[in-house]
Amino acid sequence: MQKWEYKVHVVDNDGDGADTFSIDVLNEFGDEGWELLHVNKLQDAANIGSDASLGGTRTKRVALWFKRPKQTAS
Repeated sequence: MQKWEYKVHVVDNDGDGADTFSIDVLNEFGDEGWELLHVNKLQDAANIGSDASLGGTRTKRVALWFKRPKQTAS
């Protein structure tokens, strides 16, 4: 039976504590065999400045869940 390992990577759209979104990071994960499984919204933030006219909130922080086949010991 196939076994899996999992990884969670938190992305912060404001860059104030977690990694900002990067295609390069996603490509590195893919090169390492990680497959994106799910995205969870963790935190919203109020629109401010030029975005204030949009009203409401925007997604500030998300968790990206990845999986890959578990490596067997040789």
